[in-house]
Amino acid sequence: MSKRYLIVQTAFLGDAILTEPMIETIKANEKDAFIGIVVIPSNVEVFSLNPKIDVIIPYDKHGADNGLMGFKKIISVIREYRFSCVISPHMSFRSTLLAYFSGAKRRIGFKEADISFLYTDRVKKPQNVHEVDKNLRLLEPLEFSKVVREIRLYWSENNKKFIESVFEAHSIKSDDKVVVISPSSVWPTKRWPKEYFRELAKMLADQGLKVILIGTKNDREISDFVKNNDERIIDLTGKTSVKDLFYLIAWSKLLISNDSAPVHIASAFNTPTIDIYGPTVPEFGFYPLSEKNRIIQIDDLPCRPCGKHGSVICKHKHFKCMRDIKPEVVFKAALELL
Repeated sequence: MSKRYLIVQTAFLGDAILTEPMIETIKANEKDAFIGIVVIPSNVEVFSLNPKIDVIIPYDKHGADNGLMGFKKIISVIREYRFSCVISPHMSFRSTLLAYFSGAKRRIGFKEADISFLYTDRVKKPQNVHEVDKNLRLLEPLEFSKVVREIRLYWSENNKKFIESVFEAHSIKSDDKVVVISPSSVWPTKRWPKEYFRELAKMLADQGLKVILIGTKNDREISDFVKNNDERIIDLTGKTSVKDLFYLIAWSKLLISNDSAPVHIASAFNTPTIDIYGPTVPEFGFYPLSEKNRIIQIDDLPCRPCGKHGSVICKHKHFKCMRDIKPEVVFKAALELL
């Protein structure tokens, strides 16, 4: 009988993307393995076309499944699949309990996770390595002989058709250089100033490059400001699905982003990337894996890093980590990568 694995990752989009090599590694070693994954509803789309995933279990932990009754419901769903092994890169109290009550005899998690004594296998989380490698370390107790480090993401024909219709509508040809800019982030202090993004977008458009803005519907105000009514700049903010972005970023010649999820999408397709760091640092493990990349940051600033995710406002009120990175610096790096 094939083994049945469940991966628990109920964090943000980027975190979900960076768990994908775990799926690849399990399948590379056990081709008949049954693999499930627990994610928040907004991340279901990341895995819905992945041929190596057998079941996706959405867990709306901050919505419909919040509270004790919601937890009991998700446990009931998980138990139906009779998983033999649960692996949790997510380190929260709730995720550890979810693994414990899953019914799986083997439960693997990080030693540093909340109430980690409930895991049967506790793995020390390594420092100063990429998040992909941290996640893959959780598979070491399984003694697999093969490790797959690549991130593999999938789009449908409809996603391809949608992005190509955008290209056609704006007369973008196959030999044009498309630069995708992601000017926002969930965390305000991780956003390079919108004034700088606006200046950069204009500089790139002046070079004849095709600039496309992306983001969620919550980012429209920022993207409107960056676009500044410039008809040369295409604004897809709030108009794309996650899989649309997979195809768009895979097709583009360069991604320019804050330290956020689009960087990890670009890593999956080896798209050249400029990653702008402010309150966070590459040492946290979320840097780009693309062969051609530039990490732009202010070195030797004593207040960096100021937190794992940044914060709502700069507690020192100067925001030097972002304001001291000028548009000309990012523009120069962009031309070098193109």
